[in-house]
Amino acid sequence: MLKIDNQNSRIRFHLSNKKISYVLEVIDKKFIVNRYIGPKLPYFSGSSNLDQGRHAFAVYQKGDDFSASNLPLEYSISQSGDYRETSAEITDKHRMPLINLKYKGYNQEKVEMPDLPHIRNAKGSSLNIQLVSQNDYLSITLHYFLFDDLPSIVRWISYKNIGKSIIHLDKTDSLQLDLPNRDWKTLSFYGTHANEFVPSIKPIFEGKMEINSKRGSSSPQHQPFMAIIDNNFSLNTGKFISCSLMWSGNFRISVENDQSNYIRLNAGIGGDLFDISLHPSEKFVTPQAILSLGHKGLGEMCSISQQLIRDHILESRINYPLIAFNTWEMSYFAVNEEKCIKALHQAKKIGANLLVIDDGWFNNRNSENGQLGDWIPDENKFPHGLKFISNLTHREDMKFGIWVEPEMVTTSSNLFKLHPDWVLGLENIDTALYSRDQLVLDLSKKEVQDHIIKTISNLIVKNQIDYLKWDFNRQLAPIFSQGRGASEQGKISYGYILGLYRVLNTLRNKFKDLIIENCAAGGGRIDPGMVYFTDQTWISDLTDALGRFRIMDSMSTIYPIQIFSSHFSKSPNEQDGRILPMQTRLRLSSVGSLGFELDLSLMNEDKINQIKSYVEKYKKDYDLFHDAICLPLTFLQKSATMPIAILLKGIRRSLVIYSYGATNAIHQPKWLPVIFLDNDKNYLVDEKNIYSGVELNNAGLTIPPVMGDFKVNTYLLEIK
Repeated sequence: MLKIDNQNSRIRFHLSNKKISYVLEVIDKKFIVNRYIGPKLPYFSGSSNLDQGRHAFAVYQKGDDFSASNLPLEYSISQSGDYRETSAEITDKHRMPLINLKYKGYNQEKVEMPDLPHIRNAKGSSLNIQLVSQNDYLSITLHYFLFDDLPSIVRWISYKNIGKSIIHLDKTDSLQLDLPNRDWKTLSFYGTHANEFVPSIKPIFEGKMEINSKRGSSSPQHQPFMAIIDNNFSLNTGKFISCSLMWSGNFRISVENDQSNYIRLNAGIGGDLFDISLHPSEKFVTPQAILSLGHKGLGEMCSISQQLIRDHILESRINYPLIAFNTWEMSYFAVNEEKCIKALHQAKKIGANLLVIDDGWFNNRNSENGQLGDWIPDENKFPHGLKFISNLTHREDMKFGIWVEPEMVTTSSNLFKLHPDWVLGLENIDTALYSRDQLVLDLSKKEVQDHIIKTISNLIVKNQIDYLKWDFNRQLAPIFSQGRGASEQGKISYGYILGLYRVLNTLRNKFKDLIIENCAAGGGRIDPGMVYFTDQTWISDLTDALGRFRIMDSMSTIYPIQIFSSHFSKSPNEQDGRILPMQTRLRLSSVGSLGFELDLSLMNEDKINQIKSYVEKYKKDYDLFHDAICLPLTFLQKSATMPIAILLKGIRRSLVIYSYGATNAIHQPKWLPVIFLDNDKNYLVDEKNIYSGVELNNAGLTIPPVMGDFKVNTYLLEIK
């Protein structure tokens, strides 16, 4: 709901739903300031006055009542007198700064975003506030969308050149938010390959702190997410304001504590090379940023974000238990027809229903230094072609999938020999920067996008492919586009991501049943933007179930388990040598989409039957393992060897998964409060005893001691 208080001296906008209020005010006919963000208000009267002081060093124009130097601004531009981090840096054709803005008006129209991922299937209130620059060179619109049913607001900004000469955008954040500092801290996630989503909680000191990616992708090093949390933040208590950016490329999110003890949060596209030139009548739109707020700690943060992404970003085509059997750890690059037939029979035996041929199925690909770019099946490995394996798989009433990495190319490919000008950042082959012997195709070019669409489409049609594992195994450097002038290079990293989105969107629209799994050497490009265009995500190359469970626990702070793809693999594990019991591997691999990659012929019949039985259980309890809300019962851990517990909360049934981690010699029971059950309901635990929800939430479940490392217990709770 939107209430507008339009008086001679001010204009106030009060966005509200049943849970929160967000109040804006136009000051001095040009400043858009935040007056309130928090629990729902019956009305806003302005009990907290704005600072009108002309403090030392404050900058203002004659006739203004306020200074940009100390207002809680929703939007500000560099060199305007706001010395804090600003939303934008804008210059004219002479590279002189545009600093003078004025309020133009507002509307409540719904705004379409055809080229960018965006919130969809949502009901709520829209507000668009328009500013214009001096002499009407540039129109700037601040967009707001408040959900009807969630304590979340979506923000983004659009620019249109309404003048007659070029405008330069050197920085364009999606949101800016100023808050009084009440001893806030920040929560974010960092990591690296095979160790993604490590939690980081830090106090906010004087000055500025920032997380970012300059790697051309959202990256495993920092997730495009930051939350402001209070000192009481725990599993089920504490205020928070979280921010997620719906973008898959370079980004930056910063927090600044200014001299007046205000906290400023900025989030948007990042990168030192960013420079968009807007010609007359051209528009530029920033990615959407999502703000959510609450006062019930980490559990509420998880629940809000998972519901929002599940219902309004993700459109997964996986609507039944899809259990993959992947050839990678069975055969690696030596995959061939015989091994795929063997894998198919093994998959059928345990109840899997998707065969995936991983890397190595195409010409000249016998190691990670092999050819990329042509995507022609290797006739020596597959004398009857991929279609033969596809047909065999479909006859077994299973789906068929392959691994691809369409954004990459090698110099050994025919594609490179025909189109070296299609390679990103290539000036001279002798000075090219490689990673895994790979170069990157320039997806900012439409002809490159069209080639990928055509090549992958032909591959899908010719081989009746149901599933693509879409990988991305290197990051971007250097970032420039061959054949384009200097004035165009600043938009290449942005254009690359738009090109990727166009390719994925076209394939999804063209093949209505195609399932795409997002992968980037595991979790190297997990973000709401990629969730929008894919069905599930390979969350980490770490197939050690214990280490991956730690990653999933952190990842569920933001993402629903519907997107998690995690596979059961051999023990000792390939990456870290850890030895895990079979039940541990099965139970921890079943959160999200269960899959397998190993050679079952190396296991005895008893173990194979255990796997088969567990697959049947997974299918039976799919509503919990795949579709439930995942809530933390232990606070965010950096180490997988510590105890970690989660609650998979369904409509009438819930499941507690407790990972003991490394054992110790103190053999005493522990008690695990379940916290998030309904207090007024009764629960049957493991089909044995009935307990009240209030007792389980407070006294907790009894966790018995165990002998040996890395055991896992589960507890089924059913409402009676």
